[in-house]
Amino acid sequence: MNALMKKAQIFKLGENPIVVLPVSVWETIRERVSQLEEYYQMSTSKKYKKDIARARVSKKEVSSKNLYKKLGLD
Repeated sequence: MNALMKKAQIFKLGENPIVVLPVSVWETIRERVSQLEEYYQMSTSKKYKKDIARARVSKKEVSSKNLYKKLGLD
């Protein structure tokens, strides 16, 4: 994040500071925030935690051939 902020330019408009970022830096920050929001939602979801616990207990195995078919990678 520090590398991104080095590209920022800070100006003052009256009493308020204004930060100007290149569009590419802004998009990178938005993507990171979006990922963090998604991780937070997953970590607080009861259904998600139950599904993970159920999958860890399950002894069901899927062959790589069937997995590739399900994912459409064959």
